[in-house]
Amino acid sequence: MNQYSNNIQKLIVALQNERKMDNLKVADLVASIKLNEKDIASYVAYDHRPSESYGRQLIYDNGNFKILLMSWKKGDFTAIHNHGYTEWGCVYFFGEATHRLYEENDDKLQLVQKDNFHVGEVASVCGDLTHIMGNASAEDFTTLHIYGSNTRQHDVSENAKVFIPEEQRVVTTMGSAYLHMDNQLVLSENPLKRTNKDVLLDYYALVKPFYERNLLIQSIKNMEDALVCI
Repeated sequence: MNQYSNNIQKLIVALQNERKMDNLKVADLVASIKLNEKDIASYVAYDHRPSESYGRQLIYDNGNFKILLMSWKKGDFTAIHNHGYTEWGCVYFFGEATHRLYEENDDKLQLVQKDNFHVGEVASVCGDLTHIMGNASAEDFTTLHIYGSNTRQHDVSENAKVFIPEEQRVVTTMGSAYLHMDNQLVLSENPLKRTNKDVLLDYYALVKPFYERNLLIQSIKNMEDALVCI
């Protein structure tokens, strides 16, 4: 593991040695290692394409867990999504991220929490966590993500469900949760049932800067049309 910093090596070895991991253990582990920006500098990627609404770089994957670095330019956001087969995991924040938490019932969304995560915070992740996060600030930043399973030995973040209100559909993916999703990443799709107008207004306010920056005019029109139809 000579290509990794000492802290990343320490994190990988500790995760490999834990026979049964859970969210509390992985969050405590990440907090104790005291990661810094030098540890992840070689994985920062702010030059992602418009079809990728945030930078996503794989650091390590041994089958039952993976570590990734996400890079967020101003206006970058995920779609609303969950984490598929993931049983445990966490996110470590190197900057201030805007966050929304949702409850899903029969492919219908309800907004249950608005908050921000700050530098040095650790947030837990599991498969059915449905949320959106991104960069509504003026400063670029990164986040370190760990997704794991005690039962699977491959594709631990596959089967992620991604909600696309502007296209009135729900898709499953191999793990990514981009806005303006490339169809090559989609495993299956279904119609999205109508969502509360307040949920849509909040969502559109978050993601519209990304669409505007990338001149994705049709997506903006789709958002406006969806609001008119409610």
